[in-house]
Amino acid sequence: MIDYHLHSERSHDASGSVIDTCRAALELGLAEICFTEHVDFEPSDPCYGYFDYDLCRRQVEDAREAFAGKIDVRFGAEFDFQVKYASQIRDALEGTDFDYVTGAVHYIDGILLERHADYFPGKTAEQAYRPYFETSIALARTGLFDALAHMDLCKRHGVRYFGKFDPALFSGLMDETLAAVIENGMSLEVNSSGLRQTVRETYPGRLILDRYYALGGRNVTVGSDSHSLDNVGYGIREALELVKSVGFGEISTYRERARSGRAI
Repeated sequence: MIDYHLHSERSHDASGSVIDTCRAALELGLAEICFTEHVDFEPSDPCYGYFDYDLCRRQVEDAREAFAGKIDVRFGAEFDFQVKYASQIRDALEGTDFDYVTGAVHYIDGILLERHADYFPGKTAEQAYRPYFETSIALARTGLFDALAHMDLCKRHGVRYFGKFDPALFSGLMDETLAAVIENGMSLEVNSSGLRQTVRETYPGRLILDRYYALGGRNVTVGSDSHSLDNVGYGIREALELVKSVGFGEISTYRERARSGRAI
């Protein structure tokens, strides 16, 4: 049981201290966790300028010491990716000692997908989803990240406008994204937050995971994307069962940006 996508109050949109998050994880029987606080470069984003690298690192180190021998605590970050900020992300990673860095797409054409009423209306599914996956492909090809987070997050609100997301309609984009993940030695994150949201499935879902495996992808990790203490570890067991049912025999964990496999 691991959870490699956790936010604490060190992310602007989350609550709960690092220490309290560790306590919640320990109570659930998690063996290893990673804090992946938001790092944002879009000036209009509420999280812009909020990330404090030194403070986050210090609090994770304190937690690591406090819970030594009970739970492994890793120091990571979730970088929001837009092509125009790739060089800034590269510069921001210089000289850091993260254990794990994940890349995520939340913006298309400068519009936050959470503000779905500003993005989806007036578009076809093709017009709405294609730019998202094109950005995900670009993210994976940078070689900056250890994992691609919640690969098909666009469906979270897209289902309100287009119904259930069918990755088969975007098979070419799916294959390009997955091939870029594989070619760059990344892990594909299975994010369980969708299980508590409208889509009622993980990001990505079963069909994409099957395709990833068929293409030769073997590196996967799991995360709850918790933003509050009551969601720590939510859906992790189900995500692990899904991963195992596809055929994966291990999940990825990281230390000092080096990947290891933990048997499922």
